[in-house]
Amino acid sequence: MATISIPVDPATDSALDEIAAATKRSKVDVAADLLAQFARDEAETVAAILRGRADVDAGRTVSHEEAMARFRRTARGE
Repeated sequence: MATISIPVDPATDSALDEIAAATKRSKVDVAADLLAQFARDEAETVAAILRGRADVDAGRTVSHEEAMARFRRTARGE
């Protein structure tokens, strides 16, 4: 496991202290869990953006009008 050192502002440090105390975990464990979750979420977001760009590059798009028509049909339960 790698170790990194990052600066945090006082408010973040305090929030980490509060979470750690409330969950009976170390501040390092709380920060590592939060960072891991953020990294997973961000990786999923980046992957989705890249898939969208690939769709556009390949011409797999619909017009705004068609997208809205599909949305309206879905909203009506069709």
